[in-house]
Amino acid sequence: MTTDRTLMRDNLNIISTRSISTDELNKQRLQLQSTERKLKRTQQRVVKVREKIAELRQDLAERRNLHKEQGTAQTKRAVATVRKRLEVAVQQHQVLLSDYREQKLMVRDQRDLCRSLEKKEEARQKAVARFLKQWEREYDHEIRLKEKAIRKRERLGKQ
Repeated sequence: MTTDRTLMRDNLNIISTRSISTDELNKQRLQLQSTERKLKRTQQRVVKVREKIAELRQDLAERRNLHKEQGTAQTKRAVATVRKRLEVAVQQHQVLLSDYREQKLMVRDQRDLCRSLEKKEEARQKAVARFLKQWEREYDHEIRLKEKAIRKRERLGKQ
């Protein structure tokens, strides 16, 4: 069996080192994970649209060359169609890129918030441990004083 002092010290160590995640911190972590998933999906869509734009530019160049060679109304319509699709893809890319940047900022802010909450939790645990140490020290001191007073009375009573 351990002594009272060892037991108290062990309890202090457990309180100061145990990670007690608050509901707020868990909620923010879940939100961060969700936002990171959205960011990843948006990034994949941006890459896909970039590839589409590259394909459309290549297709447009080929259609223009074909129109220069043949000069028919059909090739002219094909060039106009591909040019219009390219414009739409470029606009879509700009919108997605704007969303991607905004989501990136949101992820950064949420990471900062999570770090701050973790630091707050760590500081709170240290403060609790510090308070408990001080409280136990003062309480032990009071107990020793009471024990000393009892011993003095016992000595006086024996005399």
